[in-house]
Amino acid sequence: MQLAPGAIPGVIAATMPGPFTPMLATLVEEPFDDPAWLFEVKWDGYRALSFIAGGQAKFFSRNQNELTGDFPELLELPSHLKASTAVLDGEICALDARGRSSFSLMQQRTGFEPSKFRRRKRGDVEIVYYIFDLLYLDGFSLFRVPLETRKQLLTSILTASQLIRYSDHIDKKGLPLFKVAADQGLEGIVAKKRNSFYQQKRTRDWLKVKIRHTQECVIGGYTDPSGSREHFGSIILGLYDQKGSLVPVGQAGSGFTHQTHQAMWKKLRALEIDTSPFSEEPDSSRGVHFVRPEIVAEIKFSEWTHSGAAGGPKMRAPVFTGIRFDRRPRECVFESPLKGSPQ
Repeated sequence: MQLAPGAIPGVIAATMPGPFTPMLATLVEEPFDDPAWLFEVKWDGYRALSFIAGGQAKFFSRNQNELTGDFPELLELPSHLKASTAVLDGEICALDARGRSSFSLMQQRTGFEPSKFRRRKRGDVEIVYYIFDLLYLDGFSLFRVPLETRKQLLTSILTASQLIRYSDHIDKKGLPLFKVAADQGLEGIVAKKRNSFYQQKRTRDWLKVKIRHTQECVIGGYTDPSGSREHFGSIILGLYDQKGSLVPVGQAGSGFTHQTHQAMWKKLRALEIDTSPFSEEPDSSRGVHFVRPEIVAEIKFSEWTHSGAAGGPKMRAPVFTGIRFDRRPRECVFESPLKGSPQ
């Protein structure tokens, strides 16, 4: 496919954009089949927009923080593209031995301090960059070009490798992909309308169906340790409701190594405050200490329940998997999945 003025419906001559908010998917309850949709694997890593110009690449997270120096091996990206300038959308992932994206493995690579990624990174934790969209190419904006056409153009300019990969899709059939993803222990799938334009916000033109229960939560406090444990027992987790109040949703004491437990303790101590950031008192049989709600943690859990004195939703068996540097605390909100047809 050749890009030329007027050759592709929706293409617009434009200067290269700067960092922006990527398009986000809306949560739905069930997978589905539909000829109007394309279906992809949902990766669990760092969402990363890449900007290619002058033979160099720059990478930015979904909240516009630069990641370029944090993943230096990805600087070879321009050599994989038949393009002078381009903007790509994708996910930087660490893969386990079975080829599954693992955020806890990524946390081993990055540590707890993003400013120290390069100094602390584990050389034995390899990454890949899964690319699933093309938004700008050689002087032309593709934001108003249908998704399916953008993907066709992306595959025509991309030379994949072990490090740089195209995130493929299944046409029309979401149910079989969801089953395969579940059998392989993946996080979920993403459904995208094949004729959708790229919007810099959360939209119902992209939908996500989760297999594993994961949630990004704000840490608002911690409990005293018990037994032989040092430092703290559990982190107290919260989500913001529609009124902007931070509601406690559970406590996670597992998922830490000795090193990450100690590192988290240092961060918690530095953020301690006297008053609770929560709108309700957290349920706890141990002493509670509050912290400024500045740390976002990724949590996996078995299900939502309505246990607890406050009667609100709670996570059953929450487990800490890592800190999300690419999320703002106020982005951690209750997410009610859509029911029924995606239309």
